[in-house]
Amino acid sequence: MTGPEPPTGERIASEVEREMEERLYRLRHVVLAPAEYHIYLHPADFKHIKDVAPRIALDVQLCLNSRIERLNRRSRLSELIARRRAPIEIPAGGWAIYIKPALNNDVGPGELGIHSRLSVPSASRFGSGAGTMRIAQTVVSGTDRRTIVRDEPDNGPTPSRPHRGARTAGARLTYTDEGGAQAFVITKELIKVGRGGNAHWVDLTVITGPKVSREHCRIRRDSSGRFFIQDVSTWGTFLNGKQVPKFVEGQARSTERELHDGASIRLADSVTLQFSVE
Repeated sequence: MTGPEPPTGERIASEVEREMEERLYRLRHVVLAPAEYHIYLHPADFKHIKDVAPRIALDVQLCLNSRIERLNRRSRLSELIARRRAPIEIPAGGWAIYIKPALNNDVGPGELGIHSRLSVPSASRFGSGAGTMRIAQTVVSGTDRRTIVRDEPDNGPTPSRPHRGARTAGARLTYTDEGGAQAFVITKELIKVGRGGNAHWVDLTVITGPKVSREHCRIRRDSSGRFFIQDVSTWGTFLNGKQVPKFVEGQARSTERELHDGASIRLADSVTLQFSVE
């Protein structure tokens, strides 16, 4: 008896298109779509598409652009018979599509997990000035679709105009985990690192044992291009062999540590990340 067929690139694109449509946020003059999608496959299914995963991710971006163009075209035609609908906006920074294996047994063979992120107006419970990130976590199994949506504070600092002549730095993390040699380019002002899971959104998913927390550490970049690490783990984060203090909100200066080019970051006693500035 054979199991379910692994998801194909065509199915991945179709399901992400549907997820985008179901997570739209409507304003008066424009409709916002989530710009970031993490697609999880059962590890055995991921092996089938691993070599073409970057090409599938590119195809998904093209499919999302085409889908929005079709929806907006349909909306313009409907103006003749109904109240005008605001157009859907393609994200200014483009689409961020990540395809990876599910590591916490929350996606079965033949299933797809799709996690999306969308910045929405601030929630009062997060305090004035705090941004809000709407995170939707969907598991697609055949025709069944199960979704959990939650809002959490967007802890990334508000981007500010760099000083005249300042260079906005980029950085890369390289490491080896149970999935082999890996590289991750830091393109956001705040990233979360860990094993991830249904209740734990992370940007960088590390394939390793339970001593690495589901959310283990955070790396933030300030407006001048400097990088800092924060430890939010159970078993500790070590920077160049020295333990990073547990991060305390509101006490960043005393509990986070600055990262410099060539730094070594060890997560518990499991995985070591090499940090380099580009």
